[in-house]
Amino acid sequence: TWALSAQVQAYALALGTTFLAAVLAAAALAAERDERVLQRLARGLASLGEVLASKVALAALVAAVLGLGVAVAFGVAVEAAGVEGGEPWSRVPALVPALLLAGAVAGALGALVATLAREARSATLVAVLVVLPIVFLGIVPREAAPAAGWVSDVLPFAHEVRLLDALLYEVDPWRTALIEAAWLLAIGIVLVAVARALMRRLAS
Repeated sequence: TWALSAQVQAYALALGTTFLAAVLAAAALAAERDERVLQRLARGLASLGEVLASKVALAALVAAVLGLGVAVAFGVAVEAAGVEGGEPWSRVPALVPALLLAGAVAGALGALVATLAREARSATLVAVLVVLPIVFLGIVPREAAPAAGWVSDVLPFAHEVRLLDALLYEVDPWRTALIEAAWLLAIGIVLVAVARALMRRLAS
């Protein structure tokens, strides 16, 4: 029961932050393009890189707040149900940087989607459609489908799950946490770089 609750919480946190951050960043960036705010900002008020960074930061902050709320709610439910082991409350503060990183990476993914979508409404839909297979690949056990495991290794969701699971429930989480955080950081850098390269489409 304890192991199951740990896995469920890690998946719930990763799922919630990924969907929210990706959709939020995609919608916000595409909406600014549709309302021609982005074009006015790009004339000198802010660089395209600064606009992109603000959307990624917003997604990261909102995802972290949501994730902490989910972690607290899950902990209360676990304690109320009397699950053996309970909620590791002392580990909850360690979730903050992990959730910020996960939210930033998902936000970068959403921003990349916004650079490719035609309008804000389609950007939101495309973001959901992009996140769904990423989540699916991250859920499929590697033993059942090795190919899916290899693909998920270059996508953020599986790394988010492993990072959050390690921080919450491993006795010595730091090696795993650092490896998964490094993966997320690398994936995020690539997503930001590609989104930044495509940002000129939004400003035109």
